[in-house]
Amino acid sequence: MKVLQFNFETALEFSEPVSEHDFVLRCLPRSSESQTVLDAQLLIMPNTSIAQQVDGFGNALQVGRLADPHDRMTFIASGMVVVAERSTMHDPAHPMYLRPSRYANGSEDITAFANDVLRVCRNADPWDKAMRLSRALHNSFVYDQGATNVYTTASEAFKLGHGVCQDYAHVFISLCRSQGIHARYVNGLILGVGATHAWVEVNDGHMWRGIDPTNDHPADDGYIALSRGRDWSDCPIESGVFRGYASQHQTVHVTVSD
Repeated sequence: MKVLQFNFETALEFSEPVSEHDFVLRCLPRSSESQTVLDAQLLIMPNTSIAQQVDGFGNALQVGRLADPHDRMTFIASGMVVVAERSTMHDPAHPMYLRPSRYANGSEDITAFANDVLRVCRNADPWDKAMRLSRALHNSFVYDQGATNVYTTASEAFKLGHGVCQDYAHVFISLCRSQGIHARYVNGLILGVGATHAWVEVNDGHMWRGIDPTNDHPADDGYIALSRGRDWSDCPIESGVFRGYASQHQTVHVTVSD
């Protein structure tokens, strides 16, 4: 068990002023069987009121609107969470976590790769199979920040053999689903200094358990979950629409300490 303090700052800069900016954030953790939120605060600049909601996947939403012209929006989430990452989320796996989704779309190449990895352990349990798939992906995939973007699908990333944590997660989900293992995407924060992170939860037949394929190890007490979904498109940390023709630049800084 760890008590983690987090500070998560995101700045959105626009090339010219925009207005009527409606946004949805998933930047605050919720308490669950694996984590207990002791404190969580959100500061938004320019100042505006926020509605707290919950989406269909159980994620906490912070919904707001900036009507007046602005060329910058900043949100800072901070707080303290007790994490005890054991066997988490004692709920049955919905069939949607077995089906291809928008970014975890799968391919014949992904299925063939998974079949080859698991050819000698067909009778292994789902967790053991998932760990083997994570190791194989970690050994064959290259972390590369310039190779993909947020709209890259699992099949595209797998062909490239390069990507970031989002791509590792999407490919790993596709590998698992091709073998009949329920898998879902997780957005969150990890111990240290940097940016947000993505990993995967698989259902071992009884409960959900986290695996980080980017680093090839189970998600432990150093991970704070913010949102979950079939893939990234179900649970982005920030999304929105605005009136204007501006381009947008985003900077993120995260600090999580024990």
